[in-house]
Amino acid sequence: MARGMNTHTKDQDELHAREGTSTPRVIIGHDFMETYGGAERIVREMARIFPDAPLYAILGRESVVHRMGVDGRFHGLLAPRPSLLRHYRALAPAFPPYLSRVRLPSADVLLTSSYAFAHHMRTENNAPQLCYCYAPLRFAWSMESDYRAHWAGGPVRDRAFDAMASWMRRSDRRVAQRVARYVALSEYAARQVRDAYGRECEVLPPPVDTDLFRPSDHGPEDFFLFCGRLVEPYKQPTIAVRAFAELDAKLIVAGDGPELERLRRLAPPNVEFVGHLEDEELVWHMQRCQATIFPSRDDFGLIPVEVAACGRPTLAFAGGGALETVRPGVTGVLFERQDVRTIVDEVRRFRSDDYDPAAIREHALGWSSHRFAARLRDLVAEVAAGRS
Repeated sequence: MARGMNTHTKDQDELHAREGTSTPRVIIGHDFMETYGGAERIVREMARIFPDAPLYAILGRESVVHRMGVDGRFHGLLAPRPSLLRHYRALAPAFPPYLSRVRLPSADVLLTSSYAFAHHMRTENNAPQLCYCYAPLRFAWSMESDYRAHWAGGPVRDRAFDAMASWMRRSDRRVAQRVARYVALSEYAARQVRDAYGRECEVLPPPVDTDLFRPSDHGPEDFFLFCGRLVEPYKQPTIAVRAFAELDAKLIVAGDGPELERLRRLAPPNVEFVGHLEDEELVWHMQRCQATIFPSRDDFGLIPVEVAACGRPTLAFAGGGALETVRPGVTGVLFERQDVRTIVDEVRRFRSDDYDPAAIREHALGWSSHRFAARLRDLVAEVAAGRS
């Protein structure tokens, strides 16, 4: 893994050798590759669509880079020291000024994958940027009160948090004006881009690998599944774990993140933590779960669609992208409150026989990788040609 801006790769040589041709030179930028989640699956698909494009992120972990299949193409702007990988979220205010001083190599198009700061990136020649946006910076825009409650606490710290969030909103909106074109993964996310940045935003749903995520002949087993980054307040793993303290059913938690050890301490015996799973292990759990528990307000949420591709339903909070991906009564349940009591009630009401795995699978097939790839190539060509 490259750890700075001075590394020159064969990929970059090939990109410069293609100057003067009709194929745009693309550089891919991403926020953080610290864990492998839905955003990293999308970036992996971007890297497959543009196989010559080098990939830059603010910070990355070797194991995630390898799993994404971008070894030799990846450049981390910061060295992946263990302490930095654990605590980089606390450095959020430092990233905008840092990125204002960094320049990526020249390109025809900078394709960014951004849920935080990637859209701050620039190339040496100020190439036009196509930003695939998951959401404007959540703690400054859509989830400010949730993050204040989780990170701050007390009048002084609350005021400090509010001042920081206000400053970051101004910085974020200013940077957003130099992006040539925004694309969002859901209508929910597109509305946030329009509201926060005052920018028009096309919707391009993310790809789902329906060959990898597929049903099994094996029937469901006696467990529910929570899958995702273990971060609060965004993913809401705590309410899922606490709910199963009141249930006889078993919950398997698949994922890693800064809340893991705290969740282990408060978990009852019927909650099992299996850590970060490789794809085949993840598919195995999705194929065999009674249902997944999805209590977060995600901008899209790949998990409900991936689970649906495996023929299993999802119990999801009725907010964000889940309103676009979960069909009540067909692929799962949408519940109205993000709290322990609601999850307890929904799990007790759930009956696996109420759902047809074939119908659930058919729903998931609408998120085609081929459709995503074709439209993304067109968008890059349009931005390169100045049609933003």
